[in-house]
Amino acid sequence: MRKGILLFIFMCISILEALTQDVNYKSQSLYIYLFTKNITWPAQVLKQDFFRIAVYGSSPIMGELQIMATLKKTPSGQHIQVEQISNMADLADFQIVYIPASKSRELKSILDKVKDSPILIVAERGGLAKKGACINFVALENDNLKFEVNKKQLAFHNLKMADALMQKGYVVN
Repeated sequence: MRKGILLFIFMCISILEALTQDVNYKSQSLYIYLFTKNITWPAQVLKQDFFRIAVYGSSPIMGELQIMATLKKTPSGQHIQVEQISNMADLADFQIVYIPASKSRELKSILDKVKDSPILIVAERGGLAKKGACINFVALENDNLKFEVNKKQLAFHNLKMADALMQKGYVVN
């Protein structure tokens, strides 16, 4: 009986630890900065004063991206501007759109809205690159963060990823 209670307590603790594991938003924001450096956008985007990143909906990554934006610029010298948006009509004004897991069900509508605009769609939830996002993050068992890349979607949005960065991710098509 005592072993059963101890086993039950151990299982509860293990479940709670699994549920409370945080997504590593700092690592995601660093990857997003790498994307600004290693993905080529059309020339008209590079002529703008700001390189704009949108977080569609609410996400803890917002704070990490804002810190990154105050410290970094794009390779072409653009200041990075990060905004939280809730209206799909605003998506066309950005170069990167980050979709938190809570908004992943809206991916199809987002893709319909941005069409073939030069916008990098980055999803927090795994598997969304296969469904049309350009990139999605994947948390591995050893707490390493990786990403999946949809090369067809990058090309459709007129974006080109450097080979060195492509090799760090998993190509899904």
